Amino acid sequence: MMKTRKIGRLLCPAAVVFAAVLVGSPSPAQVAGPCAETVTRYCKDVVPGGGRLMKCLNEHRDDQSIACRDWVEDQQKSVNDLIAACPVEIATLCSVDPTDKVRIYLCLQGNYTALKVDCRSKLGEIRDRLK
Repeated sequence: MMKTRKIGRLLCPAAVVFAAVLVGSPSPAQVAGPCAETVTRYCKDVVPGGGRLMKCLNEHRDDQSIACRDWVEDQQKSVNDLIAACPVEIATLCSVDPTDKVRIYLCLQGNYTALKVDCRSKLGEIRDRLK
């Protein structure tokens, strides 16, 4: 069973997949969704963390299903859009490495009530898609 840390609100399973693809927190074998086959086949020996799972997926881009490729690209674009919408909040609320996209996402989620309208709206869009 996959465990996640509670930050603000409980993470839904899709958010865990999102985190796993971006940073690789859960073990590769635990990742579900459109990239499960690619992860199981090509990334099963990847040590989670530090973006290694994403690196593996990028190295095997040609081996991915179209659904997996599209999903990964969509998640990367979503978090980049979130970071662009929330620079002040990230700078003031999140003491994290600016390249650690999942920790930024989790920080913003945990500080939801302190976010300005545009940032809160963008975070809400991502959360709604992950349900």
